[in-house]
Amino acid sequence: MMTHSEAEILLHRYFEGTTSLNEEMNLREYFRTGDVHPDLAELNPMFAYWDKAAKVMAPPVKRTAMRRRMPLRWFSTAAAAILLLFAAGTWFNDLPSLTDVPIAEAKTKTIDWSKYEVTDPEEAYIVLRNALGTASAEMNRSARITIREISEARRILK
Repeated sequence: MMTHSEAEILLHRYFEGTTSLNEEMNLREYFRTGDVHPDLAELNPMFAYWDKAAKVMAPPVKRTAMRRRMPLRWFSTAAAAILLLFAAGTWFNDLPSLTDVPIAEAKTKTIDWSKYEVTDPEEAYIVLRNALGTASAEMNRSARITIREISEARRILK
């Protein structure tokens, strides 16, 4: 049998979360006996609740409903996939083939790219500087767009 002082010490440790399972079982037994000191009587309903809650069982799960729904779900998924494949196949068959589209005439002359080649070092420097400037401007623009989109997403999420 536990004394009042032992029960108080165990209760302090219980509410701090430092009791063992055996000590908690002793506390439950102390409150279950009904011979509780009047100072601790207000905790009686809490320990009675834990005893009642331990006896509560979840209702059994009916698995028959799940078994009936799964074939229907699989059937509808398979039907949707078949329909999608049929639609994609029909659409691809209606596309013209690459041989039907005249891309270039066989009679055209080949282009002599050598006359467009930069041979002067100063002109090459100017072309390179302009190309790098364009690339830099595009990268800065995409960074600004990304920052704007992220700040918009943060504003929406707040």
